[in-house]
Amino acid sequence: METREAAERFVGVWRRAWAEHDVDALLELYAEDCVHRSMPFRAPHRGRGELGAYLRWSFAAERVTDVRFSAPVVGADGV
Repeated sequence: METREAAERFVGVWRRAWAEHDVDALLELYAEDCVHRSMPFRAPHRGRGELGAYLRWSFAAERVTDVRFSAPVVGADGV
């Protein structure tokens, strides 16, 4: 998969899954041993298990249904 296509897929999955609180779809985007930071000064979520727990916790009180992202910026140095 090309970098641009992968970045657009990532954004598209996040947009839909966040609005639907679909944790499983989001976790499929990440490696088993991923390191995810939700906020710059919080401890990272290590692995899909911690990330899934964080997402479920976040979505429990959230009522967002309209999620928007800008198009990903893809260049020679990355995304």
